[in-house]
Amino acid sequence: MTQLTLSFVALAISAVVTSQTYAAKTPVISTQLKTDTSYEDIADGAIWSSPMASKDDLLIATLEGDGLAVFDSQGRTLMKDDSKEVIGADVRYGLMDGNKSMDLLAVGLPDEDAFGFYRIDRKATPILQEVGRITTNFGPEAVCLYKNATTGETTVTGLSDEGDVVQYKLKYQDGKINSAVLNRAGEPVAVRRAQVGGKLSSCVVDDETGILYIAEQDIGIWAYGADPENVKDRRLVDVVKPIGHLEEIEGLDLTYQADGKGYLLVADEGAGFLVYDRNDGNAFKAKFDAKGFEEAKIITASANGIWIGNTEADEPVYEKVAFDELNRKLKGDDIEFSHLKSHRQLKIEGVKLVAASGETDEVSKGGDAADDPAFWLNPKDASKSLIIATNKKGGLMAYDLQGKEIQYLKGGKPNNVDIRTVKDWDGSSFALATATNRVLNTLALYKITDGKKPIQPLKALGKYVHQDAAQFVSNVDTVYGLCMYQAKDGTAYAFLNGKNGVIEQWRLTPTKKGIEGKIVRTLKVDTQPEGCVADDKTGILYVGEEDVAIWAFQADENASTKASLFAAVDGKQLVADIEGITLYQNDQVNYLIASSQGNNTYAVFDLNNGNRFVTSFAIIGDDSKGVDGSSDTDGIHAVSANLGADYPNGMFIAQDWYNLDGQYKAEKQNFKIVDWNNIRDVLKK
Repeated sequence: MTQLTLSFVALAISAVVTSQTYAAKTPVISTQLKTDTSYEDIADGAIWSSPMASKDDLLIATLEGDGLAVFDSQGRTLMKDDSKEVIGADVRYGLMDGNKSMDLLAVGLPDEDAFGFYRIDRKATPILQEVGRITTNFGPEAVCLYKNATTGETTVTGLSDEGDVVQYKLKYQDGKINSAVLNRAGEPVAVRRAQVGGKLSSCVVDDETGILYIAEQDIGIWAYGADPENVKDRRLVDVVKPIGHLEEIEGLDLTYQADGKGYLLVADEGAGFLVYDRNDGNAFKAKFDAKGFEEAKIITASANGIWIGNTEADEPVYEKVAFDELNRKLKGDDIEFSHLKSHRQLKIEGVKLVAASGETDEVSKGGDAADDPAFWLNPKDASKSLIIATNKKGGLMAYDLQGKEIQYLKGGKPNNVDIRTVKDWDGSSFALATATNRVLNTLALYKITDGKKPIQPLKALGKYVHQDAAQFVSNVDTVYGLCMYQAKDGTAYAFLNGKNGVIEQWRLTPTKKGIEGKIVRTLKVDTQPEGCVADDKTGILYVGEEDVAIWAFQADENASTKASLFAAVDGKQLVADIEGITLYQNDQVNYLIASSQGNNTYAVFDLNNGNRFVTSFAIIGDDSKGVDGSSDTDGIHAVSANLGADYPNGMFIAQDWYNLDGQYKAEKQNFKIVDWNNIRDVLKK
């Protein structure tokens, strides 16, 4: 274990402290019943939850060389198929093909280097009907399914015992399961491949939180982002002794509860059965042993009990533990299994889906680089308008409406950008863009034109100018978010947000030699803000305090500095962080839209109807166009103008944190473009 990172060590220290406070005596749990048939090998299990009654639930067991078997809720055999070697098992519900729905079982077929898929039909004979296979480059040792609770998109993930991870996106069509992504030869394309390191033994996905848990048998349990479009840096949940609680990890599963609570369950050959709180950073809670079990290898949770595999018995069987027994024995560890639900019941209500219409070229820098988009409306030809956006690692970009980059102006680290058309010193008009530059902690100025290099730097004038660049020096700790406001008399302002919660209001005055700037007012929120937008018609500034709320201020420089609450982070409509904020306004509607980064959605509020919450939408990909969806969005911008045939009612632009090409290979970040008509249609429903 010489490759421990600092985060590993920090987790390890935490684990030691936790283990020292845990009671030395491990409770022994008695089982309630067992399956009626024994098999030489029990590989894995999955529960199919009946939509009618729990007495109709099924236990589906994979048996390695003995194939697979199906048992009823009392452990009675209903079906046996020994035609092939089968390992790994997982179930998801309600895969849709038009108005047709299917409950799906995924298994590993190690002899064929493939995943096998079965329709589950309790009333049919046989109960399991094969509906497809996907061949991969190794025989899966463990299999887990993930159904995105927002989009309904489903993936299958397989592990090898040599550390490989592979994931495919599934398509249900004409009664069959296939890969949703194919290469030119019509062969399945994995949407994710990874190498964890050591021997892998099990995986499970938390569909509510989008977390993929992978057990590296002799090291620990890792947590990843489950969605191929929202991959997070991996982190450790727990490690092996003497640092953590584990010894040799064999099986994983999860329980979900109606109150949003639930547990990560672990079967560990040496340590027994362990319980972690999935609502408290997967904190270790307790462990238990089972009467008559020499080793803990398999654990499979249902809504009314836990099936565990007694693999070392003279006649190996599954045995069931009642939650009443667990609650009684683990009461002192503040654990309660109650009001449990299955994956069938996991839904995020009220989120509408819109497909991306296009996307910009990727930015030039890797990592977290793309951030905030703005829009320049070409006064001569709206179809030749431009998206102006920030690469916070290097400069500003200009894109046409097809997403092609036509200029990259290097310089500084611009975080947010905004644009207003203002009167110049000679009475003419021009487009003034402002951006926050994190290199110099300044406010940078630009002119946007319709030339070959549309972004042109402007000079800042006056006593506030930085000594090393013609930009205005800010007094905030670290410049961050930004938006512009134009008063009714035509005066232009920039609101600049600092990470310390201070918001500076700069008055900007064009002159013959450049732009004069002055701080005319300072506003404040308690913690870090970023996204903001000003409504020029009403004179209201909306500011997103990332972890707390959207606040409304009067935007005029002589107005009160007091804020009023617009909408709070509630874990439903707005899930921290609040990032970009924008307005979509025309003669019919007046919407404020906020990027709810914590659940990859965009919350829509109706400013014409008392700021009423309308709905949330998510941006999904369009595999036929080779365009992925958006995730972890920072900046957004909405445009209501007629931009031509492709965008007759405008567009919505969103930064995409994890960008993929048409074959699901990772690219640098970019911005997704959505035809407003797609959003308008879901807002009407």
